[in-house]
Amino acid sequence: MTELTGPIKIIRAQSKAAYPYCHCLYVDGDVKAVFDTGAGRKAFAELDPESVDMVIYSHFHPDHTHGHELFAKSTYCIHALDYPAMVSREKYFYYVGLQLWDELLEAPNLEYGKMMRERHPDPDFPDVTSRVKRIDLMFQEGDVFDFGKTKATVIHTPGHTPGHSCFFFEQEGVLFSGDIDLIPFGPWYASYLSNLDDFLSSIEKLKMLAPQVIVSCHRRYITENIGAELDAYRQKIFERESRVIGLLETPQTLNDLASKGIIYSDHPHVYYEFWEKLMLLKHLDRLEKMGIAGTDGNVWYKV
Repeated sequence: MTELTGPIKIIRAQSKAAYPYCHCLYVDGDVKAVFDTGAGRKAFAELDPESVDMVIYSHFHPDHTHGHELFAKSTYCIHALDYPAMVSREKYFYYVGLQLWDELLEAPNLEYGKMMRERHPDPDFPDVTSRVKRIDLMFQEGDVFDFGKTKATVIHTPGHTPGHSCFFFEQEGVLFSGDIDLIPFGPWYASYLSNLDDFLSSIEKLKMLAPQVIVSCHRRYITENIGAELDAYRQKIFERESRVIGLLETPQTLNDLASKGIIYSDHPHVYYEFWEKLMLLKHLDRLEKMGIAGTDGNVWYKV
């Protein structure tokens, strides 16, 4: 555990802070809270789970929620728009887009969590299968969590998921940014209910807050050049979009575009192809609305 400032501490992922792990936050206040639970069991070893009053989620993805059951006596909280995907397997599958699998891929329909467990038989590997998780409280934009020694304001930042939220500790200037993670890869919007325009607006929203520290779930916390980091992260979306526009000078099917390495340089397993196509569809739909791209239903072209 890394002390950040005052009662705010970072629970570092027990392994590399990439899927299936994430950095989490702990507030050691009069009311004790954990933000996200995907750091891994070993990472939470310093905490007494029964002393944690609240678990507050940035969003529903399993790498942020797989430690859910560790804190069974806590009050579980998530934004109202991500609530359905936590309490219903059917809604979870809908949110992530599995209903599009047969349309986008010529491969057997696989549940990601089960595939990962088969590929990683190590018993310490976290359970990232989709499963129902209890939620006790839903929050909204502007709600304030008072921990006694500090307070955190909910900043609704949709795009990655509909209910994705960040949490701003204004007194300390600390922002827990969830999966607006500022990693070199750039934004990830490969769920059915991800939204590109919302993602762009959310990044700008965080920039306007002017935090002194950003605690990302998937990289080391950031204290310098925060505005420039957010700009560079946002720019990744436009770089991908520019490549799509250039390729549409010649008509392209979705399969054609997915073979060009616009999102991922390769596809180590079938889900990478699935995510690539979902993210490309976000760009194509956005370009169509802007009057830059068109389609005949199968082939996309520049207008």
